[in-house]
Amino acid sequence: MSTTDRTPSVRFPDADDVSAPQLARRTAASASAAFDGAVRVGETVAFWLAALLPLAYLPALVSGAASTRPLLLAGLILAHAASLALGRGYATDASDPAGR
Repeated sequence: MSTTDRTPSVRFPDADDVSAPQLARRTAASASAAFDGAVRVGETVAFWLAALLPLAYLPALVSGAASTRPLLLAGLILAHAASLALGRGYATDASDPAGR
């Protein structure tokens, strides 16, 4: 048996290898990528909420909750409108400048 190490030697950069502007650019790029990912998740949740929230209207109307609790129906409509606005960018082609 050989006692040689079979792992490739990878050199990790020291703190001295990276200048402050490079580090700032990398940090900004990482933060931007994380923010873009969070926006995509938010758009996805809002899109599906906009698609499924109207299913809550019928039980509210049939049970009479809409007439006894008008704020419930107003809240559903407001949440639906907000999710429509926030989820409008879901599944759009990033290369489309109009965002359609």
